Amino acid sequence: MDLGEIIRIMEVKAQDIAQQEIVNYAKDRPEIQLDDNIRTAVKERAVSQLTLQVSKFRFKEGLELDEQFNNWFAANEEDDLRRTCRHCIEDEVNNILESSGKQMSSLDKYLKEHLGDAHQIN
Repeated sequence: MDLGEIIRIMEVKAQDIAQQEIVNYAKDRPEIQLDDNIRTAVKERAVSQLTLQVSKFRFKEGLELDEQFNNWFAANEEDDLRRTCRHCIEDEVNNILESSGKQMSSLDKYLKEHLGDAHQIN
């Protein structure tokens, strides 16, 4: 068992789950535009969260590492990681909305981002 291989598998899994939750959030709330900063923050948070939890994973010799990790992850950590990603997305979106002082539509957010103070939000 190579620790580097476990870390690689864990990082890929965390980023995959984060991406799935970003896509699900975008489908549920199409009026909110998730920018690259939010996407990056969610992926980093997912990797951090799973890194903390992977110490609970016990590798058994003679079995495929990917399969063992995927089974352990599905049984023990997947639901928590999905909730963490969703919570992180909502926090990041709320921070953007609160910083603007108003609820912004995705169009307003886009225009504000590209036009700055020249775009007024009603």
